[in-house]
Amino acid sequence: MEALRARVRELESLPEAELVEYLRLLDEYLGAGGKSAVAQSRSHKQRTPSARPAPVARPASAAPPLATSAITLISHTHGRERREQRGIERRELQEAVKYGRKERANPGRDGQVRWRYTHKGVVYITDESSRHEITSWRLDDAPDVPPAAIGPAGGGTAHVIVVVDHSGSMRKDDVPGYVSRTEAVYDCLARDLVEPQLKLEGGSRMEISLIEMQDEAEVVLCRRPPDSALLDYLKGSGQSYARSHGNYLPALDAALELMREDAARQKQLFLVFLSDGAPSDHTTMACEHGIRVWQEDPNGGVAARGRPRLNRCPYSSGCRALVRQVVQANCLDRIRTMGDLLGRDRVSVNTVAFGPAAEDFAVLQAMSKVLPRGSFQKLGLSANCLRTAFTSLTSSLTTLRTEAGGGGGGGPGLTLRTDLRAKGQRQEYEEHQLLTHGIKFDIYVGKNCLFKRQYDRRIREMVSVPFLDTFRVRALRLDFPHLQWGVAHARRAFSEGAERVVFQCTEVVSVDGGATAYAVGPRLVAKQSRHQEHLFDPRFHRTFCRTQGEAAELAALFNRRLGLGPAWQVHFLPCYVYKIVDDRYSYAEGGQLEILVEEELEGKFTKWNNNAGGVGQGRLGLSSSNMRNSTARNNNNTALGAIAEDEEEEESDEDAEEDARNNAGGGPAGGAEAHIEDVPQAFSHFTWDCTEGRKLVCDLQGVWNSTDGFTLTDPVIHHASGGRRNGATDKGQAGMCNFFATHACNALCRQLGLRLGPVR
Repeated sequence: MEALRARVRELESLPEAELVEYLRLLDEYLGAGGKSAVAQSRSHKQRTPSARPAPVARPASAAPPLATSAITLISHTHGRERREQRGIERRELQEAVKYGRKERANPGRDGQVRWRYTHKGVVYITDESSRHEITSWRLDDAPDVPPAAIGPAGGGTAHVIVVVDHSGSMRKDDVPGYVSRTEAVYDCLARDLVEPQLKLEGGSRMEISLIEMQDEAEVVLCRRPPDSALLDYLKGSGQSYARSHGNYLPALDAALELMREDAARQKQLFLVFLSDGAPSDHTTMACEHGIRVWQEDPNGGVAARGRPRLNRCPYSSGCRALVRQVVQANCLDRIRTMGDLLGRDRVSVNTVAFGPAAEDFAVLQAMSKVLPRGSFQKLGLSANCLRTAFTSLTSSLTTLRTEAGGGGGGGPGLTLRTDLRAKGQRQEYEEHQLLTHGIKFDIYVGKNCLFKRQYDRRIREMVSVPFLDTFRVRALRLDFPHLQWGVAHARRAFSEGAERVVFQCTEVVSVDGGATAYAVGPRLVAKQSRHQEHLFDPRFHRTFCRTQGEAAELAALFNRRLGLGPAWQVHFLPCYVYKIVDDRYSYAEGGQLEILVEEELEGKFTKWNNNAGGVGQGRLGLSSSNMRNSTARNNNNTALGAIAEDEEEEESDEDAEEDARNNAGGGPAGGAEAHIEDVPQAFSHFTWDCTEGRKLVCDLQGVWNSTDGFTLTDPVIHHASGGRRNGATDKGQAGMCNFFATHACNALCRQLGLRLGPVR
């Protein structure tokens, strides 16, 4: 009895909000029947005059109807510009608040509560009041990626797979100077792709495979180095006899099989897919009712324009169109599989339309858009244009400046892991949701989660840090004093990079040894190495944490020196290393695996520059005003994720006040014209200047909004000492020169008085 009284006194000492939350959690776990403990607590406190119950959200059904246009939306100049750039209307955000799914978003920089509304493919982040716009984006938005200086990985070679249409239409003699389209293609391949490789000092870093596309596909060359024998072979192939149809799917399957052999070799893959028309695969395919609707009717007959009559499906008149759509979907799926297998940034898909302008090249164009590094060129029947296309590819191959420093991020000789499951979809979950081990998430608590560590910049070591201990966790611990902390890790990755695969993750607390657990704190992402060797190397994640910590220090110095408002500031996410135990990871010693964890970014992910000098379109040699004018003419220009200045909406007094708060500190000194889009390049330049040329932070990627500014992750630091001090992506002095070769100083660089960088 005395113990019960002590427990009652302990509960009575809790603050009102914590007590209500404790009782709610207890209800969830124990499944209290009848009138819940929370309801009983509230009714008791309502009978007590001195007690004030915690505010309870009013049910939507009890609220008076409110017109969608009347929902308050306080925005600001830059927020409106980003919204316009993404094609999101103000009313869409108001509809999201009124009709959308509401869930708690990750907190703001200072821990402020934020809400996430999702409705009709639009995600809208607001402040705690749901009145102030933080950011918004469409779920189908692709990340903005700068044109990268790409090159080979691993062993220093690039594998170029060339698919050449060898169907009957390629026999036509409509290319000036050639007896057939086939001869023109092979001549340009020889002269403008292979021959320049023979002139390179030190030899070529390329190997070529050739696939001829007809009814079936034939791999006529497999990983041949560019030499005089290959040159002679291609020149002679122009006389070969093209025949039958150009079926895309067998050719893509053949290319995919070649790429599978490259998965463990860490090469950069280039697919060049050349055709003079649309795919012909539909001609032999049956519709969903089993009818080959593109085959000639066996009963004969003539259709319009004297063509043979085709089979009709008795069940649907739309089957022919559907069959062609299935072919296109299958082609795009093959390209998507290439990206999933090898990494979306390792495969460059270049489609070339070499045929009459009236031909349908929609499938070729769509294929080029599936992966980030794709291009589509419609050349007509001009051999000169075809040479230009191959010369452009050759230029990328001969510079061979890979973003991963010649290692695809991994370095030569590294072995890809085979214990990773296939990629999956992102899972929806909320804070405090009960997760079950083995269903979408694996739960590691107690002895299966050995530590949580963070890099301490003062002592330059990884140090242990505590798990989150929120008031909800403390309330739950009153009833379950032996509850365990740990992490829940998604069973399937949802993304990948050159060095790591990315999973959803959250800290958890469990009262049943990890069979189930409650999600605690913000949504996180966990990053694991893609390579077996790194699983045993404690320096791998430590280098990442140290690099990101050093970048954060330089960002804080930049923010102080710049002295502008929140929208102009640069921040890097803090990151942590957890060690988990799971026997499924066969390559990890004793089943112990370290994972790198950081907070999930809220917003449209954008990459502003890379580690090879790549910057966004419009940033190479253009002033800020020129780029702004160019972007205003084309709102679809998203290279660099260029934060462009478009026409403004009419703003309310509240909007103006919001602008004043976010731009506090005024503009650049001396009245110089500066724009938010100048910040990433100016920051990279600043890091070189303030470290006396010893460091340069680049590969800037993350999200931006006017409340938080730039929130970045996974930077690269080039160090002048060389030796890849900061990992495989550190290119040292050469990387610094690459940055300044494309950098045009902007108003912020001049305001900060930055010195000119090195020039080759």
